[in-house]
Amino acid sequence: MTRSTHEKAVHSARMAILAVVLCLLGVAQIVCGQSLEVQQVTEGGEVRSHWHGGPFFEYRRAVGPTPAGGTAEERLRTFWAFRPFYSQLRSPEVTTRDIVWPLVTSHRNQDHLWWRAFFLAYGDARDGVDDSWSFNLLPLIFCGADRREGDYWGIFPIYGSHPHFLLMDHWRFGLWPLWMDYDVKAIHHGAVLWPFLTWKENGTGTIGLWPIFSHARLRESDHWYALWPLATWARYDEDRDTAGAGHSWMLWPLYGTVFRAREEQHLVLPPFFSYTHTPHVTRWRLPWPFVDVEHGTKRDRISVWPFYEQVEGFSFAKQVPEERTYRILWKLVEDTELETETTLETRFSFFPFWTSECRYVKSANGTRHEVASYRRIWPFWSSSAQNGYSKSRALELIPIRHAEGFDRNWAPFWTFWSSSSEPNGPVRHSVLWNLITWTSE
Repeated sequence: MTRSTHEKAVHSARMAILAVVLCLLGVAQIVCGQSLEVQQVTEGGEVRSHWHGGPFFEYRRAVGPTPAGGTAEERLRTFWAFRPFYSQLRSPEVTTRDIVWPLVTSHRNQDHLWWRAFFLAYGDARDGVDDSWSFNLLPLIFCGADRREGDYWGIFPIYGSHPHFLLMDHWRFGLWPLWMDYDVKAIHHGAVLWPFLTWKENGTGTIGLWPIFSHARLRESDHWYALWPLATWARYDEDRDTAGAGHSWMLWPLYGTVFRAREEQHLVLPPFFSYTHTPHVTRWRLPWPFVDVEHGTKRDRISVWPFYEQVEGFSFAKQVPEERTYRILWKLVEDTELETETTLETRFSFFPFWTSECRYVKSANGTRHEVASYRRIWPFWSSSAQNGYSKSRALELIPIRHAEGFDRNWAPFWTFWSSSSEPNGPVRHSVLWNLITWTSE
């Protein structure tokens, strides 16, 4: 066989293989109603490529201009997904992985990694300076290492030690609730058969025998109760961070008062009826939670729950209106404006059916320029735009805006149409799970 004949045979074999591949793709497209598209563009020194096969497979890659003395890896951003089983979003700063989201997910931000599995197990780890980590299998098992407290572990309710749990600095227990102790702001607390017998080691003789009697010293105040919650009372010393010296008492559920240097409060059938006055606010609840009226230096508020609410917030510096919010039927209808000297943000929603959010920048002559927007007609359509980037899609089944997990792993299954664009770039359109795609200026 001559060389030319050999080259023709190789070329024919390649063409035959290509024809078979194209036929297979065509059959897959006809049977599955999907398409496989490959796009690669170069713009402003950045190379971007995009592969997708319907909603099931997607791969995106973007490599920006390499910094001086750096590598391409420092500018590499990738995303790929085999939906609904796995997805991965990776950049030099952040890596996010999902396995049948929301069952398993992990997120790494530089030296911090956290993960969650099956809503029962979760953990996090920090590299470098802290070298701390934790593992939790709710509600029974936990363990980890803290940079200050060292290693810790626990099997609830048998025995355990945890350096940071709820609002406690360090929590220890044994056969809970038989015994436990914990620290809060350098004060040691102890309990036997919690909550019946409790005490504090702060030099004030703080002890409680619930529900009969208790005395507690908290910062600049003393608190007592007898036959809790029937009778409670307190005495306050002067403290610049609170309402000052004075006293309070309550005979629940009938009446209670607070008289302090910078606060006066009266409660009738608490918590239903109350009057509060301080140098910064006057508030009436008649009765709570149905009628709530507040007038103060930070905001004015009228609430007739759940029918109507009006809030007007004020700038701390100039005491001029900065926020205006109106709500009807709790949060079914909500209209909000947040305005500063240079910006204006508006939001209107008729949950879940219609949402509109806009952000404007104000110029010196008072004109406004829209710099960001988001609109949604649930469950049919949504659109967002910011900094020259825009995207729209239909359907939109999730009635909330920030749902990245759904966007990565599930939204492509019901996205029949979508469009997206970048600054000064063409608009990319797709229909029927990317079966038909085109671009326009």
